[in-house]
Amino acid sequence: MQREFVVNLFLLVLINLLVKPLFIFGIDLGVQNRLPLGDYGLYFALLNFAYLFQIVSDFGLQAFNNRHVSQHPHLVSKYLPVLLTLKVLLSALYVLLALVAAYWVGYEGRAMGLLLILLFNQVLAQGILFLRSNLSGLGHYRLDSVLSSLDKLLMLITCGALLWALPPAHLSAEAFAWAQTLALGLTLLAVGGVLRAKARVPLRLPRLANRRWRSTLTVLFRGSFPYALAILLMSAYTRLDAVLLERLLPDGRYHADVYAGAYRLLDAANMLGYLFASLLLPMFARMLARGEEVRPLVGLAFRLIWAGAIALALLVLFARADLVRWMMPARADAYRWDVLGLLIWAFIPMGATHIFASLLTADGRLMAMNRFFALGIALDVTLDLWLIPRYQALGAATAAVCTQSFVAVSLIFLTQQRFGWRISFRSAWPFAVYAVVLLAFGSVLFDLQGWPVWAKIMAFAGLALAAARAFRLLPTAFLRAKMPTDHLPSPPKGQ
Repeated sequence: MQREFVVNLFLLVLINLLVKPLFIFGIDLGVQNRLPLGDYGLYFALLNFAYLFQIVSDFGLQAFNNRHVSQHPHLVSKYLPVLLTLKVLLSALYVLLALVAAYWVGYEGRAMGLLLILLFNQVLAQGILFLRSNLSGLGHYRLDSVLSSLDKLLMLITCGALLWALPPAHLSAEAFAWAQTLALGLTLLAVGGVLRAKARVPLRLPRLANRRWRSTLTVLFRGSFPYALAILLMSAYTRLDAVLLERLLPDGRYHADVYAGAYRLLDAANMLGYLFASLLLPMFARMLARGEEVRPLVGLAFRLIWAGAIALALLVLFARADLVRWMMPARADAYRWDVLGLLIWAFIPMGATHIFASLLTADGRLMAMNRFFALGIALDVTLDLWLIPRYQALGAATAAVCTQSFVAVSLIFLTQQRFGWRISFRSAWPFAVYAVVLLAFGSVLFDLQGWPVWAKIMAFAGLALAAARAFRLLPTAFLRAKMPTDHLPSPPKGQ
C-alpha cells in the first residue's frame, strides 16, 4: 500500500502542479489585479461565507461514502442512487439557508447576487467531489487522480477566455464566477459519465415514494451525521477569518483583499495536503478493514508533508517581499508581504491535520475529533475578535496559525491515544534538525547581496531536497526496498 500511495501521490502532484498553479497564479491572480480595489475582497469574503454552509450540501456524504465504498465496494449499486437523492435535496437546502443567513448578517444588493452564483458553484463542486469519492472508494486511484484537475483545466479555458476577451473596465467578479460555473458543470458531466461506466450503476434518482428507498435514505443520513459535523466544524475554523475580517472593519473589503492575496499561496500549498487526504482516506479505510498495519503509511505521509511544508514556509517567509511584488506589482507593500510571511506558517499544521484526520476518520473516531474541532472554533473566534480590530489582516493570520496548530497537535494526541504510539527523541530529532538547518541556511542565503531572487530560491530548494534526503524524509530507499518503520513504535496488541 505504501508503494501505491507513493505512485499515486506522484501522479496527483504532477497533474495538479501542471494545472492548478496555472489557474491560481495565472487566472485568479490576474482577476484580482484587474478588478477595482476591494472587489476581489468582497468575492473572497463571500466565497468563504459559502464555504461555511457547504456542510448542508455535503452533510458528510463524501467522507462517509469514501470510507464505506472502500470497505464494502459491492454495496455501491445499492447506496449510490439513494445518496444522489440525498445530495440533491441537501443542495437545495444549502442554497436556501445560506441566502437567509447572508441577508441576516447584512449582505444585500450586488453581494446577494454574487453569493447566489458562488453557492451554485459550490453545489457543482461538491457534486464532483462526491462522484469522485466513489471512484477512489472502488480503488480507481489513478483515474481519480487524472480527474482531480479537470475542473481547473476547464477553468483555464473558460476564465482565460474571459480575461482575454474582456477589457479590464468590463471585467467583474460576477463574470469570473459565471466562467467557473461553466467549467464546473462540464466537469460534473464528465465525472458522472466515467463513474457510470466504471461502477455500472445508472446515475438516476429513485422514487421517494418507495418505502425501501426511504428507509435506506434514513439510515445513510444518520450514518453520515458525524462526518457532517466534522466538516462543518473544520470549515468554520478555517473560513471564519476572512468573513470576520470583512465584517468587523469599516474598510473590511480592503483588508479582506490583502488577506486573500496571502491566502492564495496558502491555498495553493494546501493543495498538497488535500491530495494526501484524498489518497489516504480510502487507503486507511481499506487497510483497517483488512486488519493491516497503518503505522508505516502514516510515517511515510508525515515525513513527506513535513519536508515539503517546512521548506515552503521558510522559502515564502524569506522571499515574501519579492513574491508579492511579482504577484501584485501595482499593490505591493509591506502590509501585504508581512501578512503572507505570517499566514504561510498555517500550512505546516494543516498538512499534519490532513494526515491524522484521514486516519481517525477511516477508524471511525469522528466524535472524538469533533470535540477538538469545536474547541478550535472557539479559539479562532476569540482570537479574531481580539486581534482583527487591532492588527487587521495580520490579526486574522495570527488567529489562523494558532488555531491550525492547536487542532493539529490535538489530532496527533488523539491518534497516540487510539493506537498507543509514542514519540521518542530518536524519531523526532531529524525533523527538528532539518528545520533548523533550513532556517540557518535561508537566513544567510537571502541576506546575500548581488544574487537575483530566482537564484536564491533555486539554491534554497536544492538544499531543502538534499537535507530531506540526508535526514531520510524522502522515500528514495522505499522504491528499492521496504521502508524502515522504526520512526513510530508498534501499537499494543489488540489495537
